[in-house]
Amino acid sequence: MSIMSGESSAGAALPRSWKAFVALPDESTAGAVAQELEKDPSPANALASVKLIAETLAQRSARERSTMSELIVRQLMGDLARGFMKATAAVRLAHLVREAPKEQPVPRHDDPHGDDLLHTLDLLGPKSKPAPPEKTDKSPDWETLDALDLAAAGKVTVDLVELARRVEDESDASSVGHLRVVLDLLDSIGVKAAYSKGRREELGDIVRGTTQEHLVAQMGFRAAKSQRSSLTGLSTQNELAASYWRTNFRDTLDEFVKKLKGGGASDQHGALGELAEKLKKVGRSGTDILVSSPRVLRKLEMVLGPDVLEKLTVTPLVGKSGVSVLSGTGAYTKIEWDKILYELGATPSAYQLYELMDTGKTPPSTNFTVDTRADLVRLITGSPFSRLQEIAREKREIAPVCAMVEHLVLGLTDQLGPKRFDALTANALRSLSRLLDIVVENVDNPTVAMRAVDLMMDEIAVVVAVAKYYNWTDYRTTMRAILLERAPGIAKPVEGDKIQIDSHLTTSGMDAIATALHIALSSRDREEVSRSTETIDYYETAFLLGKLKKGEKVTPHKDVLVAALNPSTPAFAPSPEKLVTDVLQSVNTHKKGDAPFALIIDTTIEIAPKQGGKSQTEIVLDGLKDAVAAGALEVFLCKSFQKYASFGTGKVAAGDLTVLSAKGNLGSASARAEALLQDLSLDLAGHDEAQLVMHMLRHGHRDELALMRSAAVNARFVDEFCWPIDKTDLRQGTPYVEGIPLILRTTPTGDVDKLFQKLQMIDKRDSFSFLRTSFVGGIPSAGGVEGKYVRINTGHESKATMVEYFYAFGHLALNTPPGAKKPEGTKVDLGALTMDVVKEHLVALGDVRDDQDPLIAKYRDNIVASYCAFALQNVMGKGNVMPLLVEFFTRPAGSVTIETQRCLADELLTFKAKNPGSDPAVLAALCRAAVVLAPWRFKAIAATLKLDAVGESKGAKQLRELVARAVK
Repeated sequence: MSIMSGESSAGAALPRSWKAFVALPDESTAGAVAQELEKDPSPANALASVKLIAETLAQRSARERSTMSELIVRQLMGDLARGFMKATAAVRLAHLVREAPKEQPVPRHDDPHGDDLLHTLDLLGPKSKPAPPEKTDKSPDWETLDALDLAAAGKVTVDLVELARRVEDESDASSVGHLRVVLDLLDSIGVKAAYSKGRREELGDIVRGTTQEHLVAQMGFRAAKSQRSSLTGLSTQNELAASYWRTNFRDTLDEFVKKLKGGGASDQHGALGELAEKLKKVGRSGTDILVSSPRVLRKLEMVLGPDVLEKLTVTPLVGKSGVSVLSGTGAYTKIEWDKILYELGATPSAYQLYELMDTGKTPPSTNFTVDTRADLVRLITGSPFSRLQEIAREKREIAPVCAMVEHLVLGLTDQLGPKRFDALTANALRSLSRLLDIVVENVDNPTVAMRAVDLMMDEIAVVVAVAKYYNWTDYRTTMRAILLERAPGIAKPVEGDKIQIDSHLTTSGMDAIATALHIALSSRDREEVSRSTETIDYYETAFLLGKLKKGEKVTPHKDVLVAALNPSTPAFAPSPEKLVTDVLQSVNTHKKGDAPFALIIDTTIEIAPKQGGKSQTEIVLDGLKDAVAAGALEVFLCKSFQKYASFGTGKVAAGDLTVLSAKGNLGSASARAEALLQDLSLDLAGHDEAQLVMHMLRHGHRDELALMRSAAVNARFVDEFCWPIDKTDLRQGTPYVEGIPLILRTTPTGDVDKLFQKLQMIDKRDSFSFLRTSFVGGIPSAGGVEGKYVRINTGHESKATMVEYFYAFGHLALNTPPGAKKPEGTKVDLGALTMDVVKEHLVALGDVRDDQDPLIAKYRDNIVASYCAFALQNVMGKGNVMPLLVEFFTRPAGSVTIETQRCLADELLTFKAKNPGSDPAVLAALCRAAVVLAPWRFKAIAATLKLDAVGESKGAKQLRELVARAVK
């Protein structure tokens, strides 16, 4: 990762001015250190000293390290500044942020020279002490602290100054002060608009009229639009976002076109005028269609006849590549243009459209009042980031998510680092720091933490886009390195120049598949032959391949196979070994002079191998490497970066096509050439979106597999405990497939899609792989069995959350009460659920002893909460469910997650606001519910609570106090 990582600091010496800097860290002493380093006649020695400084500072506390590191980097320039930044990223804080305080000897009063009494205080209280005041201000209550016997039986004394810092220090992720600040930040976010909208407003003045304006405009766009998440608080929002860009981008296309026509320079006769002219007929009411590149016209040869093709034209919006206008389609109204273009992966790059909005604008001016390298060093050396690194190495569900954040943030030290004197970058790093605070303070509330991570991706994207970290060559070398890491068995023929690897950035996974299919078919003879491997064709190409099989256009071939490493609707465990056998059987019929057999395989879902085992990619490529090296086989690896390569945080709207062929084989020359031409015509690597894609690949490709493994653990848990089914009956759903975080479910009664729509806490998405659990409806079949299915895409929440999401739903769907091993009695009508059925299941839950079922014992509270939430969302008349919620809040919630508690509390308080009554039990429940809610939310509800007739019970008085405090 770092240029310093290969350097050794052994033998390096700290500058002579270092001692003075340590004694009094400030700009002057830091400047002396920097000046001494810059005057070193040996650049290598200076860099080694810089590395030693970074390692030395890592031995100090996070607070000292951060302050001193920032002072040093602000004084350094050029290679030394970059070297220090990279060296700092390469070493972690030596001591845990939340480690237990080290024992200190009790000061000896009889030896004034033995201990420093100014820094180590004897906390054994004086003989007499005044009574503490009834109320204190927000400053530390020294009298109360002094009254504590912290000497621990005479063995340990506590540094009172250090104790106060732990309480008050807002920069220390282990302190109460930091927690207080983060809670205030969350509270302020909760009452505003969506975080991403606030960011666009905050940054508007900084970028207005410059070529950076589009980077701010697209904040909130990257995360695929959730069809249910709130448009306020810690969430993303962008009016141009689509739920799935490849298929329904036309929903917002008119707005894009309007901005393209109306933005940019005021001179409508220049480049912007040309752009507006080309877009005249584009839009919902127009006859022209925006496509990804001028080469889409060539790909249309697969499905359209020459009589249609000759009437079509493609015109790039700018230059000779990139987003283009397909004209002439209006004359053929019976052709399913949308369907064809979706399957061809011809959707234009949204990020290029955003860039075009700034046509004719000027670059931002340099701002020497900011120093983004110092900002980044402060971020990665601070206590919150060090705490994040600790969490990443723990066993929490959130650990792999934190590891991904760690690697992507440290990766910002790559190449030349952030653009040093750029105001937008500096602001993005400040926002990144705020979001990091939220993550580390919410490790026990993963839903909030992961919302913050989603938003982090926008800030990282800004930093890398402004600095333009990567280029086309970086992409190819990165993809090659990743492939050889995941399939080391092919390293020898690749490095021995027997197999050539060429990777190309595409607009989506479907673009990669369609491009591979076009290359494979167009480079072969067109004689009609039957296909021998239809049963494992990739399902998303059904429309396109259906036409080919029927011979409607380009004829099918027995030497072209489309397959998936893992399907996105898994019903059976895939067999890479069988795929190798099938391909080799066909390859064995290859004759000299024949075109190589073409294997097109979707590798979007890759599973990390078990320890000591081989990955699926390794099994396939290792088994086929000899055929590839011999020139008898070409392998096209197709991957969507809208899935796990984007770590579930959003739709980066890109994909990869990697071609493996025999080095120097003339039979593959046309395939390689066509792939390169497709790459150049798209011109993705030269635009903003490629920067984030490359950054994620370069610094987080291992996290992709770790996140897959983590989410798959939840999928197994849901399948086995939360929503168990008869694994042999696909009419109930699909069993868990090892390593894949996707399972399908249906219901014998009620509309499964509508039932899932009511699950308030689960995102509805048109895809999979998000950090938080989501679902996709409208799946028409499972493992060949037709029906109406919903796919559950498990995320990285706790298992307790999985129980709250799915336990009641799953057990009511098949009427399998808690403790039952199989369905009992008549089917429950989920479309007309009654409280009687819910109560029956809860009674059954109470009858299960802890020693009978350890999982029920562990998650009993979560199961109760699951039935409460499901009843609330499905039983007719919320009033019928309120007694159950009152009962829930009359006792401690136990292990129930805060998100579920808040959902139930919100419903109870909102329903009872106008008539809370005077029942002490109800009022006590309302008080407990009020305490659970976020302050900003309770403040809104408190203003509507009618407390005139609640009486004077203890609960009534407490409720009045809570309301008074909230509304003041």
